[in-house]
Amino acid sequence: MMDKPRDVGRAVVGVTANRHLYDGVHRDWLRRRYIDALDRHASVECVILPTIDGDLPWDATVRNFREVMRRLDGLVLTGDESNLDPRIFNEQQRVWNRGEDDVIPGERDRPRDRLSCVALSVAIELEMPVLGICRGLQEMSVHRNGTLHADLSVVGQGIVHSENPNVPRDQQYLPVHTIQVVPGGLLSSIVENRELYVNSLHNQGITTVASGVQLEAVAEDGVIEALSYTTSAAFQLAVQWHPEWHAAADTTSRKIFRAFGSACHAYQSTGQLSK
Repeated sequence: MMDKPRDVGRAVVGVTANRHLYDGVHRDWLRRRYIDALDRHASVECVILPTIDGDLPWDATVRNFREVMRRLDGLVLTGDESNLDPRIFNEQQRVWNRGEDDVIPGERDRPRDRLSCVALSVAIELEMPVLGICRGLQEMSVHRNGTLHADLSVVGQGIVHSENPNVPRDQQYLPVHTIQVVPGGLLSSIVENRELYVNSLHNQGITTVASGVQLEAVAEDGVIEALSYTTSAAFQLAVQWHPEWHAAADTTSRKIFRAFGSACHAYQSTGQLSK
């Protein structure tokens, strides 16, 4: 039986959800800002990818997700307040099975870690466009065995990377520090600037990149602010800041989403579903 040809239309991307535990009830959730930015500025349709409890083994989970993602044209790894658990991404450790302490609000979200680990593995296999945002950048780094600072507040290099909780939420996403864009990289070709002024709302961070990862931008204190994968010709870029929040008013943010959207539509045109 032959696969059904792809319909011509807007590309469809998978967007990672997060796990929300409130009053003993588990919910998958996602901020609307991501969907709005992808719709308006990347011109793509969105499918929300659900978090994973770990009841099925790793291999079976990958097989299931492969069937879903073969119908998609891109992957977006979103941000979240939780810190990631690098052991889930580590092939030797692979802390996969469900645990009673998997979700600690504002601190830990292993169901999201499992989702991102599987989705990213399949996206790499399919050479699919990927856009990582904040937590998504950290996930893309640790997936390639990059090192991760557990708490940037103890580094004390002059830049405060976490948000100010004493100001309204919208103001927390305003730019607070500059970053230097590496010449000749993917990000440089998109934004066409050597310096960017970005927001910063993260507790964890990376300062070194692993094999197969290209440094794309860095803050003055050495924290990596953008990276890309070099093992594929596909658009696979991640940024530490949040371009989705004020995209309508920010030229750089719109450029990033447009570049991702263009990559997804180019991927769609190759007819990946028939593979």
